[in-house]
Amino acid sequence: MPLKLYQSDLSPFATRVRMFAAAKGLKLECVSPPGGSLKSAEYLAINPIGKIPCLDHDGVLLPESETICEYLEDKFPSPTLRPVDAQVRARVRLLSRLGDVYIAPPLFRLFGHLSPKTRDAIVVDQALAESETALGNLAHFLEGSEYAVGERLSLADCTLAPFLFFFAALVAPSFGRDMLAGKVAAYYEGVQNDPHIAKGLGEMKLALAERRKQSA
Repeated sequence: MPLKLYQSDLSPFATRVRMFAAAKGLKLECVSPPGGSLKSAEYLAINPIGKIPCLDHDGVLLPESETICEYLEDKFPSPTLRPVDAQVRARVRLLSRLGDVYIAPPLFRLFGHLSPKTRDAIVVDQALAESETALGNLAHFLEGSEYAVGERLSLADCTLAPFLFFFAALVAPSFGRDMLAGKVAAYYEGVQNDPHIAKGLGEMKLALAERRKQSA
């Protein structure tokens, strides 16, 4: 049975899985949630959490992108994206967690304030300040300008690159704040040399353009 992924090309969490799977040479059947909504009865029967992505593999239904990636690594261990050294593995997990726990929340709060007409300046200023702190912490733990850890792609890159895409593609033009600077900016530019990262970000770019066209 194929690896079916319920997802959206614009979701940074779904993009994480697509990048990770592609780097492992795995083919995903990417589909939209049935019923046309994350909260449709059809999709909630598959994933009662009502979020994307969700993996269906041989009847095993797995939500949560990091759990999906860990499953793919365990189920299909070759080629591995999991470092052998315990300290390097811990650094990969740390950087991935920084993305989910500290970078994503203030970033997502900004999404509701992209329009100057409905913007709450207080919420925006707080979210930008939290983002600046989170990105500063990320810079502290980043190891390289090509990959987050070591000299090859890992889960950390698949997690971080989609979040950084939104800072470059949405936050900077919408709020006039270029949040990517120094070590983080160098990393974001360098990691796009990896073809799996470049492909995933290209899919996000096309999906964002389509979203803007629909809302125009």
